[in-house]
Amino acid sequence: MAATAQEPSATERTGHSGWTVLEYDTQGRVVGTRRGSVSEGAVEDALPDAAAPAPDARPAHEKAVESAELLVADPPAEAEAILGRLGFSLLERITLDALAVEMLRVRTPDDLTLPEAMRRLREAMPDALIDTNDLLDLSRGAGRGAGRDAGRVQIAQTRQDYARDAVGWGQVPESCGKGLVLGQIDGKVDAKHPALIDRDLVYESLIKADRRETAEDHGTAIAIMLIGKPRPGRSGGLLPGAKLYAANIFEYWKGRRKGNLAALIRAIDWLVGNGVQVANLAIEGGDNVLMRMATHAASAKGLIMVAAAGNHGPEARPAWPAAAAESLAVTAIDRGLELYPFANAGPYIDFAAPGVDVLTETPTGLRQQSGTSMATPFITAMVALHLDAGFPADPDKIRASMKRYAHDLGEEGRDSRFGWGLVRLRPNCR
Repeated sequence: MAATAQEPSATERTGHSGWTVLEYDTQGRVVGTRRGSVSEGAVEDALPDAAAPAPDARPAHEKAVESAELLVADPPAEAEAILGRLGFSLLERITLDALAVEMLRVRTPDDLTLPEAMRRLREAMPDALIDTNDLLDLSRGAGRGAGRDAGRVQIAQTRQDYARDAVGWGQVPESCGKGLVLGQIDGKVDAKHPALIDRDLVYESLIKADRRETAEDHGTAIAIMLIGKPRPGRSGGLLPGAKLYAANIFEYWKGRRKGNLAALIRAIDWLVGNGVQVANLAIEGGDNVLMRMATHAASAKGLIMVAAAGNHGPEARPAWPAAAAESLAVTAIDRGLELYPFANAGPYIDFAAPGVDVLTETPTGLRQQSGTSMATPFITAMVALHLDAGFPADPDKIRASMKRYAHDLGEEGRDSRFGWGLVRLRPNCR
């Protein structure tokens, strides 16, 4: 795709020159470099739209959901009267200004099962989108805590922090990413962590008022991976000069870490409303008409979503929002370029990145964490490079470009385990 007035070159926009493409041999060893830019993403080479998986066939009552709740998008003007007549009660009216959607959170009648209530409400509001308020998991896997090994992990940081070398990112100056606006939807972020204390970070909690925030170790680690301050002995973030809008949707629910779909949609709306260009999503949920609505609306507003592929194993059903056609789904590999054994698989997987025993900074010290969510920041940062180089906010065109820089893993070409493979780019920051 040639640079146009709408798609200026990186030099015209920022003085940067895109990125450096790493060239490697059949054993995966780097043997050279070349410059990459917006011109490499030719329109004619764009991938076709990713086919969205068929809707989840499980009945609604088999999913993990907020009990006795339904969500209604684009309700009719007489919605409250209809709810009252049918015995439903309005819990919350949510105005999603950025997505241009009105959404209601309603309580179902005590004498109806959730599927019965949904069927009745759909009959009464045939033009509205109605589905359950699904519970969502944090897309994290097993990891190693700091604990008694904290000192040894800290001393051996340089040796153990293989992930940046694997993608060819290397060390970057503190200004790298300046002018870019990133987002994340994850757990709680400790904005007072030394790696974040003077970063351009805006944090918002979108959980229910009567519940407690959670997942601070994960949300903080991802924020630092994206924009953390480089310090002696610490690599810092992939794009430490960028601005980050971080939303927490995870709370304690019956002793477990859970998010819900209503909070996720509010978080997406918040990111779009703040001009976020690319969002890092560490969420695992199921198919849902409201989930599809939100991802489609966000993409139409110019938000590129990079989502963890899921950690329930290769036989698990597709994890959403990663499975949305508009999302870039990321799986995790280890230092030997082997697939994380708990990673989901399926035709929706786009790319692989390091996500096993990744060295992270948390509020309680250094930890090695694993899961597909640990891999997503690398692809998020690479998408940001494309946007900075003038690519349009079109997931298919960005996929088409990034597959050019992917080291094929598994079966030849795209496969259901590794996608197009491990992407390797080096930013040209100064």
